[in-house]
Amino acid sequence: MEKAMSFASVNGIQLFYKTYGNLENPPLLLNTGLSGYHADWWAQVPAFEDDFYVITFDNRSAGQSTYPEPGYTMADMADDVAGLLDYLQIESAFVFGISMGGMMAQNLALRHPHKIRKLALGCTNAGSVNQKMADADVIADLMDTSSTGDVRQDILNGAWTLLADGALEAKPIIMEKWIEVSTGNLQTEAAYMAQMQAIATHDVFAKLATIQIPTLVLHGEDDVLVPSENGRMIADQIPNAKLKLYPNTGHMFFWEAHDEVNADLRTFFLGDNEPV
Repeated sequence: MEKAMSFASVNGIQLFYKTYGNLENPPLLLNTGLSGYHADWWAQVPAFEDDFYVITFDNRSAGQSTYPEPGYTMADMADDVAGLLDYLQIESAFVFGISMGGMMAQNLALRHPHKIRKLALGCTNAGSVNQKMADADVIADLMDTSSTGDVRQDILNGAWTLLADGALEAKPIIMEKWIEVSTGNLQTEAAYMAQMQAIATHDVFAKLATIQIPTLVLHGEDDVLVPSENGRMIADQIPNAKLKLYPNTGHMFFWEAHDEVNADLRTFFLGDNEPV
């Protein structure tokens, strides 16, 4: 059940957010990635809203949140998340961040560790020269903001960088939901580039060993945008972190294998930290 949708005044901006479920349940904050917004979590919200108080939101420069001038950093975006939790009067939450949202979550863990009960990081990297970069053709596609004017065709053109081969054919719901998400996305090209500039400031590899929060790292084995080697490196650096790889999935593994991912997240968040 959707409980609220509103704006939070945090860190000098307005963040649009939606919450689902009972406020008395454990809070779960879902942090989406580059160019994404709250609707990206179509596969997770229904799975968690009965047992968690689920918080989704639009990052700065996306959705209905403020579109500030470029020049902000990944640390600023992490502070946005801390501010949102403060605004909602939530002392700490389970956090699942994917891609750029995973970068934000790493910075949140370093800057505001008391805000996180357990940390799940998906399809993300730690920055620095140690990261495994995508191939040049993948990066070129990421930087190409042109459109055919047809949402379905745009998705088909870019799916190879985000999904494993055959994912759209195997799970037609992904195309259906992707069209819905894309149609509602208000992000401008300038805002997209502002988020890209913030990603360029992300470099926490050398600090990961200081994180003492229980951490689960998840990654699609066939991710060409953020290769799975990055997940391995993060899991190796964070003390006692666990790593789960999902075969035959790409960057959007949390869509492609959502039932398995959701089950693993539930086990991790509510369990005794045994391997998923």
